[in-house]
Amino acid sequence: MSGPRETAIGALLTLVTNAYAWTSAPSRRLKLWGDVPLANRPACFLFEGGQEAYEWQRSPDPKRTIEVRLFIYVNAKDPTLVGSSQLNDIMDALDAALAPSAGQPMQNLGGAAYWARIAATPFKDPGDLDGDGLLIVPIKITLP
Repeated sequence: MSGPRETAIGALLTLVTNAYAWTSAPSRRLKLWGDVPLANRPACFLFEGGQEAYEWQRSPDPKRTIEVRLFIYVNAKDPTLVGSSQLNDIMDALDAALAPSAGQPMQNLGGAAYWARIAATPFKDPGDLDGDGLLIVPIKITLP
């Protein structure tokens, strides 16, 4: 049986998988971009090495917030492709996917989380100089 962390991460993986037409299916195992062939990009990896926070309130159960980073690699070596345009399209798709569903005040990953959202500041490198476009999107998930 999966606990709340695995359930929420699995729901996030499904949401991200369906958010965009990835060349390679998103994975929970991070790879260096040199290990991802250009033909397999855009590629997305969920990296779970972020921080985890506990917030104690009046109940004995804390609110737990876990951090996941999406590492997204795009091919910007083709002179007909603009890396920043690819990254903008992906960000727009992620924004839409993480928006609350109808009747919900916030994205809750189908009930697997209290709240899932893009947090802090995404990092964008369009790959203009080396052809390796990179987008790192921090996601915070507050567990129920």
